[in-house]
Amino acid sequence: MPSVDVRNEAGPRFDPLAARLDALAVETLPLVEAVTGLPLPDPVVIRTMTVRDWKREHRRSAQRQLQSETEELDVPLKALHQAGMQSGARQRFRRRFWPTMGGQAVLFEPGRPELVLLPKALRHAGRLDDTAFLYKALGHEMTHLAQYAASDGATWAAQDTFYPAQRGIADRDYAFLLEGHAYWADQQITTKILGAPVATDEASPHASRRYRKLAASPHRHAALEQFRRACDTVSQIVNSHGLDVFNQVWHRPDLVPTQKETSDDVAAWRVRFSALRTQ
Repeated sequence: MPSVDVRNEAGPRFDPLAARLDALAVETLPLVEAVTGLPLPDPVVIRTMTVRDWKREHRRSAQRQLQSETEELDVPLKALHQAGMQSGARQRFRRRFWPTMGGQAVLFEPGRPELVLLPKALRHAGRLDDTAFLYKALGHEMTHLAQYAASDGATWAAQDTFYPAQRGIADRDYAFLLEGHAYWADQQITTKILGAPVATDEASPHASRRYRKLAASPHRHAALEQFRRACDTVSQIVNSHGLDVFNQVWHRPDLVPTQKETSDDVAAWRVRFSALRTQ
């Protein structure tokens, strides 16, 4: 079983949080592997970070990715401009919505996936001392780490690319797959630990006014509704065809749902797994 490496980089006052995360992660880790049927990277690195450092690391990794992808691919000028605009939009989103991002699976360094938690964001959300929420966050984000390991990083790279058209995946909806799978998994994991899935649709009574305003934004509501649909769809595929069949998606890019399927005909994505049961 992989080891857990918790690193508190948010300051000494969050040492107790880091200790709690260490204990909760040791309990959660084997359930992630059991529920998903996927291995986790070893070690599982969990970092608490300041918001300033988190933003800086995202800017740095985005710049490195944009440069490496531009050098790798034959990118037309229009696509290069669009990529720069997209990178800026991602930065603006993080600057505005960071209080809603208590936990995140990241790749700040190539080949080194990590789980990052922002104590300041957890405080805004009223979840800093919410053990049930921390179980959910760890289960959810560790599932993303398992996705990375199962696909050797390919699914993360496809979701985050600045050039989906040049990579021939512009019609694929990787977010629907990755988030739907992670939400499905964290429901199973928290049920095994706590007896019921942890729901976080409603803001904590301890949440800040800033958090409540961001959580009530139409953008966030639309994203959560799409993730709920994705979670339900993954659950239906696993229940109908089995975990082994579903997990072929991590090394079969042709099984990733299309944008048309996730927006108009999600049943068509489920059907595509039927043929695999006879192979």
